[in-house]
Amino acid sequence: MLANTTEKPFDSDDWIFETKYDGYRTIAVINQDKVELFSRNQLSFTDNFKPIAESLKNLPHNAVLDGEVVVENATGKSDFQLLQNYIKTGKGSLKYYVFDILELDGNDLTNLSVLQRKELLELLLRNQKLPNVSYSEHKIGTGKAFFELATKNKGEGIIAKKSDSAYAVGQRSNNWLKIKITQQEEAIIIGTTEPQKSRSYFGALLLAQYEEKELKFIGKCGSGFTEATLKDLYQKFKPHFISESPLSEKVPLRDSIQWIKPKFVAQVKFTEWTQDKHLRHPVFLGLRADKSAKEVTFTPIIETMKQKPQQKTRENDYDVKVGKTTLHLTNQNKVYFPEDGITKGDIVDYYKEIADLILPYLKNRPQSMNRFPNGINGPSFYQKDLDLDKVPSWLKTASIHSDSNDANIDYLICNDKATLLYMANLGCIDINPWNSTVKNIENPDWMVIDIDPEKEDFAKVVKTALTVKEVLDELGADCCCKTSGATGLHVYVPLGGKYSYDTVKLFAELIAREVHSRIPEITSIERTIKKRNHKIYIDFLQNRTGQTLAAPYSVRPKPGATVSTPLEWEEVNESLSPSLFTIHNVMERFKEKGDLWKPVLGKGVNLKSILKKLESAV
Repeated sequence: MLANTTEKPFDSDDWIFETKYDGYRTIAVINQDKVELFSRNQLSFTDNFKPIAESLKNLPHNAVLDGEVVVENATGKSDFQLLQNYIKTGKGSLKYYVFDILELDGNDLTNLSVLQRKELLELLLRNQKLPNVSYSEHKIGTGKAFFELATKNKGEGIIAKKSDSAYAVGQRSNNWLKIKITQQEEAIIIGTTEPQKSRSYFGALLLAQYEEKELKFIGKCGSGFTEATLKDLYQKFKPHFISESPLSEKVPLRDSIQWIKPKFVAQVKFTEWTQDKHLRHPVFLGLRADKSAKEVTFTPIIETMKQKPQQKTRENDYDVKVGKTTLHLTNQNKVYFPEDGITKGDIVDYYKEIADLILPYLKNRPQSMNRFPNGINGPSFYQKDLDLDKVPSWLKTASIHSDSNDANIDYLICNDKATLLYMANLGCIDINPWNSTVKNIENPDWMVIDIDPEKEDFAKVVKTALTVKEVLDELGADCCCKTSGATGLHVYVPLGGKYSYDTVKLFAELIAREVHSRIPEITSIERTIKKRNHKIYIDFLQNRTGQTLAAPYSVRPKPGATVSTPLEWEEVNESLSPSLFTIHNVMERFKEKGDLWKPVLGKGVNLKSILKKLESAV
């Protein structure tokens, strides 16, 4: 019997909850002195897991048991990679956790309820001290607490089973549900990409699953390999190389691909499914000998058990006190993101929570307010000049001369949480500060390279960003990267406000030209869109007086309410996606990683010495 998947744990007295183990599902058939172990597709495990078979010979009954064979690490947690090593070396702490019984002394038990079957199973195993064999305990009703405990113990997840359900042999049923902590899937290997740089044998695995009997590409996996693993896998794959793709669809990759007959099944862990049904950040754990490729099917999340976050009930208009300031918030239930049901109030709530992180990058900087009074599908407009007679007197503003308008403009300055929420209440979904502060208006605090794709081709955006870092590393210039929150990436170099806009723009242009010279096939520095030929635009003109980009931690007016999110450079890889970070999930990340953007406000690089290096290189 197989389980479907649901996203969230739940409490119900009609369900029992068990540990989800990370191993091989194993059926044990015990007849007098003969014990046979089988995978769920009837491969023999008897020799592979001989200590389990030997132990079960001591059971004084004929029985058919269902459970999971695992190898546990030093902390007692099941580990699939250790199980893989055990099969090769015979080394490891092998255990068989038994959670069901299908037959006892010739009596078919599959029509009994799961609670009745488990009661019999516990009686059977209680008085038998079998080495390596354990009864899998369960809890009744308290799924949320059991899941929290599994999370605390860094487990794989839990299994929920309807307590009155029979055992449906060979069927996947909603009466059994997987609720995962660590996302794992089985995936069919359909090809490899060419190795890059120092890697040997292959670069990444191409993965697929069956969906309604048709193979569907679900992404590529380039992590989780040692040199020995790469060699071993390559030798296994080589006799099964084929010249044509086993897919009916075209794979959206530019890599050189070696196709493989779809017979090998990989176990991978990953962070989440993307909207287009691809695995995000997959990591290879091992091959599965117990699964045939035909068994590996896409399993949708069961909506009946999926617990959607409840919409907040809030007043539409209300007053809120922020410090010594009282704000009047309006139209909080107005929907700003129609596809996602995200309201103006949700955006205000996000900025309430994120204020301490974002404010250092707004302090004393003129704001170009990008206002969406009717949400992302309505008309928007930029507002720079405030009517000082109509705005609250407590707001901080700065009058800055505009050469293009030949007039002074009264800019809003956002130095505190109250001003931030005031902007959000005006319909500012994203926050767009200047690169310089009013205290040092002619000198930006950072240089920025805006990597801007015309089409959705994020792999090229990532390659461009890594090339920018490569160039800056060679020059000894520190840099930080963040998602734009839309379709691109932003690379910043801290400058400490020591250089003029003209000098910084020259620096950015030299960097852009050098990057373009290294990857001209995918990039352009042409300002005119028609001349770019659909290539990635390396925009260095963002380094002019008055130019703005979305601040780090800013929401963007894009479907899903994505957030411009600071990254660690190791995260800038082929698995990165611009839609990965949203207001629904970033707070947990920010709490874990802290403020990754802090170096941008550091003392800055020595631009003069860097420019000398650049000039000598040219």
